[in-house]
Amino acid sequence: MPRRVLRAAILVVCTAFACNSPSPVESESVNLAGLGANNRFQVSPLDVNLGSTGTSASVALTNSTRKRLTWTASESAGWLSLGATSGSLAARTSKALSMSVQRGSLAPGTYTTKVTFSTSVGSAVVSVTMSVPQPPEKFDVTPLKVDFGTSSTSTSVTLKNNTTTSLSWTASESSSWLALGATSGTIAAGSSKTLSLSADRDGMTPGTYRTNLRVSAGTAGADTASVTLTVPSATGVTLAGQMIHQFNGQGLAGLTVQYDGEATTTDASGYFTILGDATSNLQQLTISGAGIYKRQTFARTGDNRWRVVPSAFDMAAFNDLARDEFGPGTVRWVTAPTVYIDSRPEGFTSPELSTWIAEVKAQVPTFISRWTGGQMSPAAIIVTSSPPSDFTAGTIVIHFSENAADYEGTASIGYARLAYMGNGTLNGAAVWLRYLAYSGSTKASKRK
Repeated sequence: MPRRVLRAAILVVCTAFACNSPSPVESESVNLAGLGANNRFQVSPLDVNLGSTGTSASVALTNSTRKRLTWTASESAGWLSLGATSGSLAARTSKALSMSVQRGSLAPGTYTTKVTFSTSVGSAVVSVTMSVPQPPEKFDVTPLKVDFGTSSTSTSVTLKNNTTTSLSWTASESSSWLALGATSGTIAAGSSKTLSLSADRDGMTPGTYRTNLRVSAGTAGADTASVTLTVPSATGVTLAGQMIHQFNGQGLAGLTVQYDGEATTTDASGYFTILGDATSNLQQLTISGAGIYKRQTFARTGDNRWRVVPSAFDMAAFNDLARDEFGPGTVRWVTAPTVYIDSRPEGFTSPELSTWIAEVKAQVPTFISRWTGGQMSPAAIIVTSSPPSDFTAGTIVIHFSENAADYEGTASIGYARLAYMGNGTLNGAAVWLRYLAYSGSTKASKRK
C-alpha cells in the first residue's frame, strides 16, 4: 500500500475515535506491517530468558483488529513484576509491556513462570525464566585434601579472599609432625596467599597419619583441609628419589617406578620410595606412565633424581640425531635452524662453485628433514660471504673447503660437528663439504 494511502487510513481511524471518546487518544506506535487477518492479538516474544544477571525485559502486545482491545495480564510468581496488568490497545497498534525480576533472597536455582494475556479476541502465554547463581564463597582454601605420600616433606595450600575488603585469617592444627609457614595474616581484597606446610618424619613409626588444618577468616567463613602422611613399614630403603620433567625440572606425579622387583607410584611432587635392603650395585630402573616416554636406566641406593621426557615432546622427529659420540643420551633440534651457506671457499679453485652452492641450497630442506625425522624444515636458507660463527645458537653453517685439515681423513668428502646443551637440545652445527673429487656435470647426482 503506498505511503500516502496508509496515512489517510490512520487519520480516518484516529478521527473516528476522537469523535466518540471524551478522553485524549492514547499515544501508541502504529505497526501495520505483517499483520494477518488470523493474528487478531499477538504477544512477542513468547519466551523470555533473563539468565543469571538480567533484571528487566519487555514484550510487545499487538492488536491487529479494527477496534480497540482491552487486555489483562496475570502471573503467580512473587519474583516477577509487570509494568501493568491491564490496559487497552487502539486498533492496529502495538505497545511494549515491561517486566522485571527481583532475585532478593531467592535460593540458587532456575525459576520459571508463565504470564497469561487475555483479550476478547484471543489470548497468549509468555514463559519467563531466570536463574539465581550460586554465590562465590567469601573465603576458601584449596586443595582440601593434602597428601605428603611416603617421602615428601613439603607442600602448600592456597587461601583466597573473594570479598571486596581485606580479610584477617588464622590457621590451626593439632599434630606434632605438621608445621605451618604461618598461623595468621591478612589477605587483600580479591587476592590469594600461599600457606606452606612441612612434615617432620623423624622418629615416626610406620603407619598413616592424618590431621585437620583449619583456616578461618571470621565472618567470611572457614575451610578445613585433611592432611595425610605415610611412614613406610620397612626400615630399609632400596631406592628413594624424585622423577622430574626433562626440560622444566618439575616433579611428575602418578608415574610407575619399578626397581629390584618392586614397584611404586610417585606422589604429587614426583617423589617415591621403594623399600628393601640398600644396595650399591646398579640395577635396572624403569619409569612408565601416562604423559611420558617410558624410560629404562640403571640406579643404586644413593641416586635420587631422574629426568623424564614428556610425551608431548616429539621424540620420533629427533631420534635420527642421536650420536654415539655424545654418549647414551639423545641430542635433538627443538626449533627449526637457520642455514647459512658460506660463499667464501677455502682452497677452492674450481669455477663451478656457484653451481655447487645452488645445488646445496636446493638440497638443504631435504637433509634438514632427514635429520629431524621429517618434522622440520629450515627456518631460512641464506647464501652469504659473512655467515655467523660456527655453532651460533639456532644455526647450521655450511662451508666449502678443499683443506684436508678440515677433515678427519683424506678420503672424507664432508664432515659435520654439533654443539648441544646439557639437556640434550642442539645449539648449532657446522658442516664442511669437499667437492673436488666430484667436479663436472657427470658427477652432479653424487654431489647431491
